[in-house]
Amino acid sequence: MRNYLLLFFLLVFSLHLQRAAAQSVNPKLDSVLQHTLDSMRVLWNCKSLSAAIQLPNDAVWSGASGISSEVPAVDAAPDFVYGIGSVTKTVTAACVLQLADDGALNLDDSLHQWLDTFLFINPNITIRQLLRHESGIYDVVTSPTFQPQMGANPQVIWRLEDVIRVFIRAPLFQPGARWSYSNTNYLLLGLIIEAATGKPYHQVFRERFIDRLGLSSFAMAPFETVSPQIAHLWFDLTGDGVLDDAHQAFFGWDSFDSATGPAGSYYATPADLTKWMRAFASGAFHSAAMMDEAKTTVATAFPAGTRYGLGLMERKFLSLTAYGHGGDSGYAASSFYFPEKDISISVATNDSRRNSWALASIITALLRSYLDCEALISAAENQSEMVFNPVVFPNPFSDEINIMTENPALKKLEKVILYNATGQQVSVLNQIESVNFWKAEGLKNLPTGFYLLVGWEGGRRIFTSRVVK
Repeated sequence: MRNYLLLFFLLVFSLHLQRAAAQSVNPKLDSVLQHTLDSMRVLWNCKSLSAAIQLPNDAVWSGASGISSEVPAVDAAPDFVYGIGSVTKTVTAACVLQLADDGALNLDDSLHQWLDTFLFINPNITIRQLLRHESGIYDVVTSPTFQPQMGANPQVIWRLEDVIRVFIRAPLFQPGARWSYSNTNYLLLGLIIEAATGKPYHQVFRERFIDRLGLSSFAMAPFETVSPQIAHLWFDLTGDGVLDDAHQAFFGWDSFDSATGPAGSYYATPADLTKWMRAFASGAFHSAAMMDEAKTTVATAFPAGTRYGLGLMERKFLSLTAYGHGGDSGYAASSFYFPEKDISISVATNDSRRNSWALASIITALLRSYLDCEALISAAENQSEMVFNPVVFPNPFSDEINIMTENPALKKLEKVILYNATGQQVSVLNQIESVNFWKAEGLKNLPTGFYLLVGWEGGRRIFTSRVVK
């Protein structure tokens, strides 16, 4: 009994801290979003998903589901960082746009006004064409020799100009003729930032955005120290079709990180990433005229009718227009801002089988859950009624499942029952005497899938919580 009491009070204290950190995220919304994330991870059968949403009141919900590593066994947590890949481009673009706002450069400046000439790169290409991927420049990251050279000397720190000179090839088309995504564009933008400011591009990013927003998890390898709380990347290292914990092989790959720097080398938590995307895409750092330019988009070859502006993708989720970016670096990340709702949603995974385009389904699911809860939460808050907000753990569950609550009225419940997806009763939870704590054990033989925990009083359903095995 004493152990249950200790567990109860520890969990209540932990819950209090989590809610304090989450500011005013409604507990019901918190529960629904976490259940959505858990469900999507099970459907995807991926190692981990981590996600965050910044709400109109600036509160941030964050959640994680799955694992970072198996040996030792470490679950993914919301404060774990992930590689965000090409979402890094939004920071590079924001910096260039701010320099243009400041009058330090002009978006229609040509390359020859800022940089020395490069073989195969037209010096008349403009900064605007780099930002929007209309330059026609060959993508050096796709060179057949790029990955082998990065792997041959993994601790070498590459200079951006050397990356371009070593791996550049003939252009795909004349500047402005059409659209084609190229990481080389953003390597050149990094060099232009350095030429305009006299400082390393990553230092400029930190001074102008990262530190000002308090994005403590943001770090650009290898130039900054990445948090040790990092979700391990899972990758098939041996070609046998089975994912391996590739953390030792990939983390600290200085050659690759330095070579892709302003195009894709940031690590961050989804919570910090979603704060960044809302600040940038809502216009917090730029003039209205500059943001209009950034959101002037052109057609692309990307899925789902995605269009591209000045460092921002434009696409729709559930008929709502969103601005953001995706990124892939073994990890996958996707982050979008929804102006109509003034929310941003970010998702990341450490499972290399999934790319940033696949993460769109996770953003859609979280957005749908948020929209479904929006009206209900507003009505509940207006009524100021006392409601049950049980904490269910673990979720997903394996052999046992528990419920606790800070609401003393939960002790008045007659029963808590676990039902399967067809509505069949599969277990009745036992109440721990004198504690707002209910428990069921011996569930390991239940099939995987979705279940419902329902609390009853006087034949009336008091709460329903969705859980996953």
